[in-house]
Parts: sequence; C-alpha cells; structure tokens
Amino acid sequence: MGGEAGTDPPDCFHCGLPIPKGLTLFADVLGEARPMCCIGCCAVAEMLEAQGLSEWYRRRKGATGFRGPFLPDLDDQFAYLESPALEEEFIEHDSGGSVHASLLVEGLSCAACVWIIERHLLAREGIRSVRTSLASRRVQVEWDPERIHLRDIVLRLAEIGFAARPAQPGESDELERKEDRAALIRMGVAGLGAMNVMTYSVALYAGAFDEMSEAAVGLMRWMGLIVSTPVVLFSARPFFRAAWREIRLAAPGMDVPVAIAIGGAYAVSLYATIRGTGEVYFDSVCMFTFFLSVGRYLEMRIRHRSSSLTRSMIDATPAFARRVRDDEGERVVPAHALGVGDRFRVRPGESLPADGIVLEGRSAVEEALVTGEPWPRPVTVGAAVIAGGINVESPLLVEATRVGERTTLASILALIERAQSERPKVARTADRVAVAFVSGVLGVAVFNWIAWQFIAPERAMWTTLAVLVATCPCALSLATPTALAAATHALARAGLVITSGRVLEGLASADRILFDKTGTLTRGQPTLTRIVPVRGHEEAEVLALARTLERDSEHPYAHALRVAGEDGVHSGSAEVGDQEEVASVTGFGVEGSIAGTRYRIGRPEWAASSSGEPPPEGETADAMDGSAAVFRVWILLADEKGPLAWFGLEDPVRKDARAALEALRERGFRLEMLTGDPSPSALAIADRLGFDVAEGGVTPEGKVERVRLLQARGERVAVVGDGVNDGPLMRAGDVSIAMGSGCDLSRLGADAVLLRNELALIPRAVEWSLRMKRILAQNFGWAIAYNLLVLPLAVSGQLAPWVAALGMSTSSLVVVLNSLRLNRLREAG
Repeated sequence: MGGEAGTDPPDCFHCGLPIPKGLTLFADVLGEARPMCCIGCCAVAEMLEAQGLSEWYRRRKGATGFRGPFLPDLDDQFAYLESPALEEEFIEHDSGGSVHASLLVEGLSCAACVWIIERHLLAREGIRSVRTSLASRRVQVEWDPERIHLRDIVLRLAEIGFAARPAQPGESDELERKEDRAALIRMGVAGLGAMNVMTYSVALYAGAFDEMSEAAVGLMRWMGLIVSTPVVLFSARPFFRAAWREIRLAAPGMDVPVAIAIGGAYAVSLYATIRGTGEVYFDSVCMFTFFLSVGRYLEMRIRHRSSSLTRSMIDATPAFARRVRDDEGERVVPAHALGVGDRFRVRPGESLPADGIVLEGRSAVEEALVTGEPWPRPVTVGAAVIAGGINVESPLLVEATRVGERTTLASILALIERAQSERPKVARTADRVAVAFVSGVLGVAVFNWIAWQFIAPERAMWTTLAVLVATCPCALSLATPTALAAATHALARAGLVITSGRVLEGLASADRILFDKTGTLTRGQPTLTRIVPVRGHEEAEVLALARTLERDSEHPYAHALRVAGEDGVHSGSAEVGDQEEVASVTGFGVEGSIAGTRYRIGRPEWAASSSGEPPPEGETADAMDGSAAVFRVWILLADEKGPLAWFGLEDPVRKDARAALEALRERGFRLEMLTGDPSPSALAIADRLGFDVAEGGVTPEGKVERVRLLQARGERVAVVGDGVNDGPLMRAGDVSIAMGSGCDLSRLGADAVLLRNELALIPRAVEWSLRMKRILAQNFGWAIAYNLLVLPLAVSGQLAPWVAALGMSTSSLVVVLNSLRLNRLREAG
C-alpha cells in the first residue's frame, strides 16, 4: 500500500524521474517498499502488483520515464466523486445495504466492450453487479459502500481505457454527436486514402507487365506508404484500441483479427518498401479499413436510432416549471428545483415537469409517450397527472407528488435502461461462442499462413489477411443485443415496459400463465357499495374505524374504504383516534388497536374466527355481459367480541380480459387463476373467463408453493399480478408482468410493467417474443452460412482482402437490419 517513510530517494522506482523534495511516498512492489515520485506512479505500481504483473519491473531495461496521461492527477480529477452533493443526486441506497449508480461511459462501441467492462469490474472485490447498456452507453453498478467507493469504480474503468462519469439526462445526445463526427472524419480519411492509394497500386500492377523501372516502383511504394500511414494510425485506431483491451483481458473479440490483419499488412508493406523488395499491401490496408469504417458507422447510426424513444422521453420533461407560492406568486424556476408538495401551473401546450394531483382546472392531458394511449385523457380536480404529459386544453394548477428521478417518466427510463443492460441467457451464450470463434479464426489464420509458405509464399500474406477479415462473429455479438433493444423499444411505445432482459426470451418458452385477480383481472379500483353494521352500530361509526385501521395500507380495498368518506355519501365518517400496533397480515387483512380496543378488518374467517355468520346476502357476481362482469366481495370489521360491520365492495372485470385470455389460450398456454379471496364469486368469474385452473383462498406463501410445484414438474411459469402486493409471487415466476398504472414504478419487482393496464398487451408481447426468437434464429443461421461459405474461399486464396472486408461489413449490417425489423411489427387491434 502507498505510505510514507523517512528517506528521500533520488529517483522514482516506476518512471525514473526525480522525486520532489519533501515527498516521501512508497509502494510495495516485488516484496519491498519502493520510492515513488507522485500519486500517479504509486497507483500504477500498486495496480500492477495487484494484477500480478509486477514481473514487468524485472524485465524492463530501465525506468520508463513516462507517466500515464491521467494518473498523476487521479486525486484531483476524481475528487468530485466523493462529494456529498453528488452522492445525494446520483447514488441510490437500497434496503440491503447496497448502493447503485448509473455511469455514462465514453468509448463504449460494441458488444465486446460490454463484455470487457462487466468482466473487469466484477473482478473487483465489493462490486456486486454490473449491467451495461450498449444502446445508451451506460453502466449500472451495484456495490458495497463499506468496501469500495464510486471513485474506485471510475478508476477501474479508466485502467482499461474507458472514461466514465455519473450519468445526467441529455448527455447521451452530446456523446452521440461527438461519436458521429469522429466516425465521419475517420471514414472520410480512410475513403480518401483508399482512392489515392489505388492510383499508385494500379501503376504497380501495370508496371508488373510493362517492366516499370526500379526507381518508379520504389516511388509508387513510398507514395502508397505516405497515403496509407494516416489511414492506419488515425482511421484504424478504434480497431487497435478495442483489440488491445480484448487482449489485455484475455477475451479476444472481433476486433483482434481485424487489428492483426491491418497491422500485419501495414508492417509487412513497410518492411518491403524500406528494403525495396517483396510485395506491398497498402491498397488492401486502406480498402478494408474504409469498408470496415463504413460498416461500423452504419451500425452506430442504427444504434443511435434504436435509442430514439429514450431520448424522446428525456426531452419530454421541461427544463423549467411555473412554481406557485403564496409569498412569491407564479415564478419560473428550474424543474429540478420543484419539491414534493410544491404547486405549479401548466398552460395549454406545455409539458408537466413532475407527477402530481390537479388542484384547479379542467383539461385533457396527452400521455402517449409514457402510456402509449393515443388520445388525450380528461382530467379534473383530484386527478393524477404524470411528468412528460402535455396539457392540451386549459390551464391547470397541480401539486407535485413525485419529482426528479422519482417521477413515473424517470422510473420508466430507469426500467428501460435496466432491461437493456441485463443480458439474457441467449446473449451470454452468444458471447462465449464468439470468443471461442475468434480464437479458432486466429488458429486457422496461423495454419493458413504456414501452409501457403509451402504452396506459394508470395500469396501467404494476403490470403491470411482475407481469413482474418472475412470471418465474422458479428451475428453472435451484435444481433442479440440489437434485437432485444428493438423489441424493448417497440413494446415500450405500445405501453409495456420491459425491465428485465429475460422477459422476451422467457415468454416465448413459457408453458403456463398464472393470474392474480384483484387489480389484474379486475380493474383494481373497487368501490364501497354497501355497509351492513352489526350489533346496533352506525354506518358512519364503523366506516370511521375501518378508515383509521386502513390508513397506511396500499391494498385496493383499503383505498376504497379511505375514499368512501370523501364522496359526500358517507358523511361523518372521519378517522377516529390514532392507530396503535397496526400490522398488515399478508393475504388476510389488517389488525391494530384504536383507543385501547383491538380490531381486525379483512377476510371474514380471519377477522372474526369464532363467528360463522355469513355475509348479508351471500356473495354473487353479476352475469357476464359479453366481456365484462362486476365482482362483489364482502370484508368484515370485528373487535374482540365479534363482528361489527360488513363492507360490500364491487370491482369490475377488465373489458379486454376475455379476449386477451382467449388469445393466449390459442397460443397454447395453460391459464390459471390464484387469488387470496375465497369467495364463490371469484371462482364463478374465473369459470366464465375460461381458466383451466382456478383456486381461491390461497395465501401468498401458497401461491409461491404452487409456482415451485409447477416448475418442479418441468413447466415454465409466467406470472401476472399487481406488482406490489404480489412481490413474492413475482420473484418466484420464470417471467413476471405487473399492472403498473398509478404505482410507484421504482417499487415494482416485476420483469415487465403494463403502463396502460390493458391485458391485450400480453398476447402482443408474446407475439413480439416469438418474432424475436425467429429473427435470432435467422441471424445465427446467416452467420453460420456466411462463415461456412467465406472461410474456404479465403483459405484457398479466392478472396481478395478488400472483398473480405466488404463481406464482413455487409454481414454485420444484414444481421443488425434484420433485428431492427422488430421495430416495424404491427400492433394488434
């Protein structure tokens, strides 16, 4: 470890430069404390020692005399990452003691970069998970704050050549513009070089037949060297940098053979030019650098297009808000200055800067970008509105309920990024195959070069170049993440946000779908329709007790009881007293004390276990009228002496439930309903909706046990629920989908969220999943066919290097464009 000592050595052990007077800094290298001249050299030395690379010091011929471009200023450059203000804004803490942050990474350009970043970070003790999104160039990191700091994570990325910083909205756009401009310049230089070098190459080819003088041949070679050098050093630089990262981490990707081909051809040509004998390949170097640059540029543009939905969502939130306060009136302030409880005014045509509740006004709000709903939604006093929505008609005064990164829109963006950064099993398998594939290509190239030394030595170099360049693992490394990103964005536009990369893969292979009832098959907005007091109590009295008990519960039935006293019908039912020792018993109800008396409210057999009294008029479900029904349930309020009152709640079945379930049944899924409600009406509606299996009175633990039983039988189970009250069930399923409207999306534990609360989106997601599965099969089939065709041609000398480069670029574009067909999938209905 770096430390201090009492001596003043003359030179730095690492770089050989003089050590400033008064500085005593040491690093443990090769078993001894070695003097260092600065923090940068100390950091490099400790990193080499920690990575097991300190043997370099024994093998070097002397001190390097060189300091890395960023290491001397490590403390100053990254000191801001330890700022408490930055931690409050960018770092999130969870209940498990971990912290999370999103980093924007420059230089992230391909699937190999993703693999290298994740592998390098996960090797660091204290980092728990890393998820990298190629589309947004962001890395989501989870770590233990007791063992590692954000600064250490950014430094670790810098070790392998990636500059990272905490991500801010809108930064991706600027990075894309810089990336686009740099790629265009590199492509232009390569194109000019390719055109000019062909002038000299054609002269050399013609001179081979017309006996060009040695002086003229030498001149043409030197001119080719002058033209191709900036192409190699500038245009091909990204290939060399990426290849070096891959080699350092022993993870060869598609850039390794490309860099070897370009560097090898240039080195051989340089040697031949200086000696004046042998073949030169400057034309091949420039041509396949140009074609590869064109291919990478087109891939980059496609990747930028695929992230257009994310950018649109970021742009939807205004930079400023019209805050209204009693002491200052209406004032324009930055949107991030709004706090929960602040009031703000939204004029017609303006976007909402935060989630909130309408206090004044009547208008319509367009939320198509967030929910996928094409028509403006009417809103009035008391209605909830979300950030990014556009006020269409009249001014509104809104009270903010969620601001900044807590808004629904921000949560959706975070969920989309999380889905893009998670790599499903098929992508991880493809990455492993790609690494093995590249290793095999390198072996074939070596064997090819040796074989041609015996057959025709003058052709050995360019046939080997063709082998290195023509073979392409792009379908394995590029097509899978591209297809996932395209499908994710297409479904997000329709109103289904994918939060986990396993969803589309899992839906295509699921055998059974389990549905919860309340808030899933029903609208989740029950209303109180009847109160039947027992033992002579008044309606207002028992409702007040119920509302007090349910004050902090998030269950839909609790919400129905709380709002019942605010509708003008049940007057005089204000909450009474304070709760004491209130506890929510999952699957049964709520119990607690009020003014010293113990109460329970919930399922009748639990609330008053000693009472066998039935509900007032039984439990019934109205007849189905085509596709809808009304579900009625009775819940019981009781004290220690017995029942106090029955509350009758009605919750309509969703209108599209029957059609959605029928579509899923036609796809071959077995459908099952599990609900904690034991009422006969629940099972009656399940029967009318056509479920294969339906069971009532199931506890949350029982639902999880049911899923595990089915999985033990070899079935893959998808689960659909409300996301908050069904947390354990969501985690147990192979795939889970939550009804997310009106919820704090950041709290949902599901793999996908239905923003529009339309069950019809589930069959559509299955359609996307199956389409993606077919497209991935096509991509893999194309990759196998292409490589089986091109490898024999390259090995046998039938393929020129520039043709090989064109073929590799074309192959890459074919699979990417094929994956993006998912963006054009027509919406059902």
